[in-house]
Amino acid sequence: MMEEGVTEEARLCFYPFLSAASNYVEALGVTLDDLITAATFERARLRGKERVREAIREGTVRKPVIMSTAQAEMELLSYPFARILVSCIGNAHLVRRYALSEAKSAYNKLLEDSSTGSSAGTDIIYEMAQEFDIQVDFSRLSHMEHAPVQMPFVDYLRFTSNLRDKRWKLVNRGLEKGQVNLRKGEFLRVIQEAIYARISKDLPLDVPGVLCESIRKYTRDIEAELEERRKKFGDSGFETSTGFLVKDPSCFPPCITAILSNLKDGVNVPHTARFAVTAFLLNLGLTVDEIIEIYKNSPDFDEERTRYQVVHIAGAQGSTKYTAPSCSTMRTYGNCVDNDDVCEKVNHPLSYYKRRLKLKQKQKKEQQDKPKEKVEGEK
Repeated sequence: MMEEGVTEEARLCFYPFLSAASNYVEALGVTLDDLITAATFERARLRGKERVREAIREGTVRKPVIMSTAQAEMELLSYPFARILVSCIGNAHLVRRYALSEAKSAYNKLLEDSSTGSSAGTDIIYEMAQEFDIQVDFSRLSHMEHAPVQMPFVDYLRFTSNLRDKRWKLVNRGLEKGQVNLRKGEFLRVIQEAIYARISKDLPLDVPGVLCESIRKYTRDIEAELEERRKKFGDSGFETSTGFLVKDPSCFPPCITAILSNLKDGVNVPHTARFAVTAFLLNLGLTVDEIIEIYKNSPDFDEERTRYQVVHIAGAQGSTKYTAPSCSTMRTYGNCVDNDDVCEKVNHPLSYYKRRLKLKQKQKKEQQDKPKEKVEGEK
C-alpha cells in the first residue's frame, strides 16, 4: 500500500510539467549540483535516463506504481534530469520524440484518472484547464460521459492547429455563442496538445558543456540506443511525425509507396490498402504509435479506432500477427500499381523490399570500390 499522505506527491509525479510540480520540486531545496552529482539522487538520474529510453523504444513514458513519498519525489526529480539529458544530446528527432512521449503518457493517465466517475476525476480535468488558462464550462461533465465540454473557440484554435484530421477543423465542430462543444475524451486530446507544447517549448535547454560532460555516462547509453535505432530505420526516407525514419522507403514496392503517398495527401484509402501498408510496416519493425501517426492525415481519422486496428494486426493483444498480403492478393483488391522490373521477379511486397535493398547496397559498394580500383590502376 502507498504511505499515508503520499497522494499529492504521487499525483504530481504523474504530471511533472504542472506548475504545482515545479513548485514542489523547488520546495525540496534540491540544487542542480545535487541532482547532477549527489549519490542520494542516483535513483532519480537512472530513472531520468530510463524515461528517455522508454520514449525512444515505446513512444510513451511508463507511470510506475508509487509506494512511498520518497519514490514519488525521485520520480518527480527524474523529469528535469531527463530534460537535461535530452538537451545535452541535442538530437532534434529525440527532442520531439521525448516531448511527444511525455505528452502521450500524461494523456493516457488523464483518461484513466478521469474515468473513475468520482469528483476527483472531474477535478483533474478542471485543474488541467486552469493550468493552461482555458476557460471551460464543465457544468454537465459529471452527469453525462458524452455531454459537451464547452471551450472558447480561440482556446480551441490555440491548441488544435497541429491536429490534421478534418474532424478537428473548426468548421466541422459544433459552435454555440463562440463556444466549441467537445466530448470529454476530445477535450483531453486537446490537453495533450497543450502538454506537448509546454514540454517542447524550451527544449533543448541551454545546458553548459561542462555539465553535459559530467553526465556523459548517462547520455552515452541513450546515444547508443539512438544509433541502434538509426541503423534499424536508416539515415533517410519516409519520416513519421514522431521524428524517426523507416529503414529505406526508396526500396519500397510501388504498391506500398502509392498507398503511403495517398495517406500523406489525405486521401481516404480503402480498408484493404490500409491493412496491406500497416502489416508491411509492422513487419519492418515500426511501432504501433509510429504507424498511427502515418494515418493522422486521413479524413476519417479516429485515434482510438485506428489504434485498435493496428494493435490487432500487430498481434499485440494475443491475436495472430499478420504478414503483409502477397502480390496476388494485392492484385485481387486492385492495390497492385506501377509494376516495375523487380515486381516481375517476386511474389510478395516484403520480397520486393529485400531484393531492392540488396541491389542498392551492392551498387553502393561498387561505387565505393571504384576509386580504389582507379588508384590501383594508376600505380
